[in-house]
Amino acid sequence: MNLGYHYPIIYWNTACLIINAGANEELDDNKSTQYGKIAKAIANFKQRSIIVDRPLINEAKFSFVPDEKNNRIIFSFKGLCGIGDDIARAIVEHQPYSSFEDFCKRMVDTKIIGTAKMIILIKAGCFNELDSPDRMETMKKFLSRNVFTPIDKLTMQQFNSALEYDIFPKEMETMIRIKNFKAYALHESFFLKNIIDEGKKVPKKGYHDRYFALDERGTEFLMEHFNTCIVGTKEDGVIISEKLFNKEWDALIQPLKDYMALPETLQLYNQKKLDSTMESYASGSLEQWDMESLSYYPDRHELWNLNEPKYGVVDYNSLPEIPEVYEHTTRRVRGEIKHFPKYKIFRLAGTVLDSDNNKHLVSLLTNHGVVTCKYNKGQYSYYNKRISEQTPAGKKKVLEESWFKRGSKIIVCGYRREDQFVIMKYPDTVYTHTTNRIEEIYNDGTILAQTDRKKVGEG
Repeated sequence: MNLGYHYPIIYWNTACLIINAGANEELDDNKSTQYGKIAKAIANFKQRSIIVDRPLINEAKFSFVPDEKNNRIIFSFKGLCGIGDDIARAIVEHQPYSSFEDFCKRMVDTKIIGTAKMIILIKAGCFNELDSPDRMETMKKFLSRNVFTPIDKLTMQQFNSALEYDIFPKEMETMIRIKNFKAYALHESFFLKNIIDEGKKVPKKGYHDRYFALDERGTEFLMEHFNTCIVGTKEDGVIISEKLFNKEWDALIQPLKDYMALPETLQLYNQKKLDSTMESYASGSLEQWDMESLSYYPDRHELWNLNEPKYGVVDYNSLPEIPEVYEHTTRRVRGEIKHFPKYKIFRLAGTVLDSDNNKHLVSLLTNHGVVTCKYNKGQYSYYNKRISEQTPAGKKKVLEESWFKRGSKIIVCGYRREDQFVIMKYPDTVYTHTTNRIEEIYNDGTILAQTDRKKVGEG
């Protein structure tokens, strides 16, 4: 009451966030961060036009900070997903930082902060003012500095990775097949005999040449591309000399070697390697980065462009608190005829913030705010379970995580009852499932949705 009366409301809002996050650094028994509660509180603040800014590296502190002048709350390092108390305090202790490079030298090079934690800080936009508002560029800068190492020369030793990065033009497809054919043609299963030339000194390996008898498939490819290495026939295939084969093979793939030696090919390889590193460490959209690191969306929602009319999705706040009855059903209960209302069913779409296994509740962040979804016990258990199967080696393999894991995007159907959205469908409801998981949302606002949970042994 004292805080609310004597100080601007931004201080009270900040205090609430600090308590929900367990971010009071003065307490020795500081509890773990309540990410779901933070996200719900921030989403509600956003509806009231209260700004919660990103944890900028020189402005943020261990706890949430009220910025009375700009009427905003600065997000805390403690509130970041995966950033523990020790790291949060270490960042604050070493403030301020003069540049991104300065931060890396003092915090990363000294092993105070590891690669995984640094990636979280970049995803959260901590360096938006110190380095660049383009988080992708900052991420590339960091990965180029600390994870990705470009090569200065491209040789056949990098052929397999070059093939994986798809740097070869289409006209080299046949040459690539010839390159890979060597391992097939000289496989030990085709080995016929060692050849020792009379009058010549036998080398340490014990032979001068080796003969291989190819099968029908290998013979067909060899006859199409090679000319001088055949020394005989056997059954349905030919016999080749390893020595002659290697000589001809080297000549055939020389254009491949020449292409890999070009400066522009090296540049393309390093760019593809960097892109692969980005994919491994920092895939996904900027909105996904926000949810992974902050548990809320400072800017736009991941489903910002969802075609809501197409999928029957509505704004929860527009629904009446008392559900609308559209008809009654009659059932006999213990010999007595009773009438039960059927409520009009609506759809919501959003990102899972938190779930309560005891009360069977799911906090859903929609484009229009946070909604508490109420499941019955059976529904909740079905969508919340992790699905695993035993591998032939006896190990457990996870086929699918819970659909209520934080960050999952789902569509649900049901009706509003006071301050909750009750998950429900009837046999005649147009929607076949109460819950669908959104796997992909496209630029035109359409989605790829999963309707059923995966089954053991499937696929």
